[in-house]
Amino acid sequence: MKAKNFPQLALLSLVCVACVQNPLAQAPAASSAPNTPTPTPIQTPSISPPVQTPIAQEPAASPAPNTPTPTPIQTQSPNPTPVPTQTSLEVAQKPTNSLPPAQTYDLRVIDNQLWRRLTKITFGEDSIIVTMVITNGSKEVVILNAENSMYLYDNDGQRYNLLPPSNNTQIMIKPGTTLKGQFVFVGWLQPKANNLRIYSTINDSRSFITLFDKIPIDR
Repeated sequence: MKAKNFPQLALLSLVCVACVQNPLAQAPAASSAPNTPTPTPIQTPSISPPVQTPIAQEPAASPAPNTPTPTPIQTQSPNPTPVPTQTSLEVAQKPTNSLPPAQTYDLRVIDNQLWRRLTKITFGEDSIIVTMVITNGSKEVVILNAENSMYLYDNDGQRYNLLPPSNNTQIMIKPGTTLKGQFVFVGWLQPKANNLRIYSTINDSRSFITLFDKIPIDR
């Protein structure tokens, strides 16, 4: 009876040994468990995607500064408007600033039985006034400016027409009489003019006579 009990005890001891060894075999498995979670947090970082979003927004803001550039160009458009007003005023002032003073003369001419004497010329802003004395020494009536053809002519080619008096538009001079007065010619003297001539028709003919030639002008 005692001999049979030994083998049963041996089996129990082996089982216990196996039970003791199993936890030792499972120990390395437990040691490998903590190694697995370490790589997982390394792969999770999501930092790269937000870096690309601001780069995509930068070119969208570039066309905004291009829009205000045309506005200052339009603000300069009203500047040329005052320029023509200044030039027009300067042009209007040139004749008055360049007018010579009044000139006194003692010019005498005799032809066609007409004794002529010129004593003074005054230069105004819109007229030239010539003081003349004309005596008709013939036995017939002399008509000057018969067809509105008595005028001044300067060396620059400008013509100044006579503004005839209302009481004697044709400048008619009876035989043996003398006509004295101021003859008004329309227009201001041109800046380049330095001498004048006075032309007129005589009677009904279309031929011109020179009443006075190359009247000098001192400026």
